[in-house]
Amino acid sequence: MEVCLTFASLTFHPCHRQMAESGGRIVPGEHSSAEFLFPDTTRDFDKLPVQFKGYCGYTLAVHDRFLLPANPQLGLLHHRGKYYAFSTPEAALTFSNTPEKFISAAVDCSRRSPELIQLLDMHTHFSIGSASFQGGREGVLHRPVTKCDTGTQTDTHFMESNIVRSYEWNEWELRRKAIKLANLRQKVTHSVQTELSHYKRDNDTQVYLPRESACQTKRDAGTSVPRPSVYLAGLRGQGTKPTTVDLTLPVDTHNTITS
Repeated sequence: MEVCLTFASLTFHPCHRQMAESGGRIVPGEHSSAEFLFPDTTRDFDKLPVQFKGYCGYTLAVHDRFLLPANPQLGLLHHRGKYYAFSTPEAALTFSNTPEKFISAAVDCSRRSPELIQLLDMHTHFSIGSASFQGGREGVLHRPVTKCDTGTQTDTHFMESNIVRSYEWNEWELRRKAIKLANLRQKVTHSVQTELSHYKRDNDTQVYLPRESACQTKRDAGTSVPRPSVYLAGLRGQGTKPTTVDLTLPVDTHNTITS
């Protein structure tokens, strides 16, 4: 991870970007057999897949894993169905003279720094990359499948069977069965079973178990109140109107005495 961050910081340095943007158009030599594609003469030039994720392959191989953005507007080198971009015209011409040499050097650089394999999308240059990393979506790398489970099954009877289980070759056995059937014709049999009911069958019934429940009933309660008490005076010889005296204790006094 630290190496990737170092490369990223080197890539976006202002000096490097000026180097990438400088330079004119690539002018192939008279005796050069390299094929270069240019934006003004190539249809869908921006959609062409550039190798090394748009970094200069010459700088990567010569300057020991140094990442420098390429400038596709200078032109693209078409070599064996792949397209390569460069930072300067001089780098493009030097690369086009011996492209296999520089490609092998770039692959060796990725071996020394494995993080470059994913960063520059160089999986196709390795033996397991072409089979395991093709078909990935959104740049997700899938681990190659090196093991798999397999199994085979052989039929028990792969030929059609024509065995008749009821066949009997012994004539005495056939005679015994004939006598048995003849004896059955002279007997009366009684049965209440059928072919489907001669086996015992378990029958299950599901019920709802009683559940515990409780209810609250009335309870006895009482209160203590003062007992009314009235005293009548002058019932004898005092005329017809007696004297009434209320002796009932007040509620507060009664509760104090009872407690």
